[in-house]
Amino acid sequence: MRKTIILIGIILFISCKTENNKTEKLTSELPQVNDQFQSFIDQFPEIKLPIKIKGCEDDFQPLTELKKEISSPYEKEPYYVFGKIPTNGNYVATITIGAADCFLPILTTYKLNGERIDSKTIAIGGCGQGPCFECEELMEIDKELNIYTANNLKYYDCDEDYNEIKGTEKIKTIYKSGKLTEKGFVELTNELEK
Repeated sequence: MRKTIILIGIILFISCKTENNKTEKLTSELPQVNDQFQSFIDQFPEIKLPIKIKGCEDDFQPLTELKKEISSPYEKEPYYVFGKIPTNGNYVATITIGAADCFLPILTTYKLNGERIDSKTIAIGGCGQGPCFECEELMEIDKELNIYTANNLKYYDCDEDYNEIKGTEKIKTIYKSGKLTEKGFVELTNELEK
C-alpha cells in the first residue's frame, strides 16, 4: 500500500512537471517580427481608436504610396498608407487606402512573422458624384475593434436642368457591421439596408 502511494505521488509529480514544460515551450515558440516585415510595418504611423473615415470627403493629403521595394512580399497592390491600429499584440493590423471615385479603406492583418491573416475592403463602394444623387461613404472602427461601414444615399428626381424636383427625395443606408477578432480575422456581415 505504501509503495502504491509513493508510486502515485511520483507519477503526479512527473505529469505536473511535463505540463509546465509544454506551456513554456508554446510561449517561447511565438514568432518574432523579421527585419523585412518590420521595415514594411514602419511605413504605417500609429493611429488611435476610434477611427472615422469619410472616403468621399476626408482630405487624405499628402498621400504616401506604399514603397514597392519594401512592400512587395506583403502587399502587391499600389495602395496608400493610412496607419496601423492597436491590437492585442498577437498580430499587426494596418489600414491602407485604395483610390476610386472615393477613397476606400482596406484593413489587413498579419502574423508577427509577416504572414497575412486576413484582408478586407471595409467600405461599401459605389459612391461618386452625379446629378440627382448624393452619397457619403463612411467607415468607423471603435475602441473595441467593432467595425461599421455604410453608404448614406440621398437621391431624387431631377428636371432637364438637373434641379431637384421637390417631394421626390429618397434616403437609404447600405451598411455592413462586424469586428476585428482576437485572432486577426476581419468579420463583416453581408450588405444590409435601412
